[in-house]
Amino acid sequence: MSSLIRRLSMLEMSARTLVPAGVAVSVTDAKGEAEPLWPAEESAIQNATPARQTEFAAGRMAARRALLALGRAPSAIPVGEDRAPVWPRAVVGSIAHDAKACIAVVGERERFKALGIDIEPALPLEAEIFSEICRPEELAWLRQLPFETRGLVARRFFSAKEAIYKCQYAVSRTMFDFHALSVVFDKQGRFDARLMLDVNGFSKGTIFSGLTTKAGEQILSICHIAEGHEFGSDYPNSVIG
Repeated sequence: MSSLIRRLSMLEMSARTLVPAGVAVSVTDAKGEAEPLWPAEESAIQNATPARQTEFAAGRMAARRALLALGRAPSAIPVGEDRAPVWPRAVVGSIAHDAKACIAVVGERERFKALGIDIEPALPLEAEIFSEICRPEELAWLRQLPFETRGLVARRFFSAKEAIYKCQYAVSRTMFDFHALSVVFDKQGRFDARLMLDVNGFSKGTIFSGLTTKAGEQILSICHIAEGHEFGSDYPNSVIG
């Protein structure tokens, strides 16, 4: 087994430990030769750089393989007006990539309202951008950590918030910045994030939960919303995930 195949396989296995039962996962090489795009997908990247076209095709290939793993037929996954993937009606999903890998997760819509996945290189973030990612209370927590670990923990904040954002966006269609979420981690990689403002479908104080892990050279984060959860004034502090 080549080192590339081994790395992608380990990444996929790590992802499977994070996702809830009923969610299928697939990982592909972000720079490898991908299967041809479907006609409905081609217009989204016709003016993109070759590197972006390769990455996009790898992500769609991962998504179709995840659909197969879920027991669903492969399908086109075009891009909506907001640039988000348009999934087949019966499923929800999420796609993420970094320079080395693309990852896709899918689940049945009757079981999940939304999924959010993120992948990041396991490299420290520069201290100069900590304040762009982290709220004051998160920065205060970072300052209590050994100096040499702060950048990597800041990267975990970034990854968790990206996963949560993708998850909530599938429901709310609302854009917000990193400061709209206040995240706390535990030692097992679980995170809870409090929403700091009202958005469509979620009231201020809603808590999203998820998991993050370091998988070799990468950090993975996952968040999901199970079908049946309701949000609003009756559930101001619901915990999901």
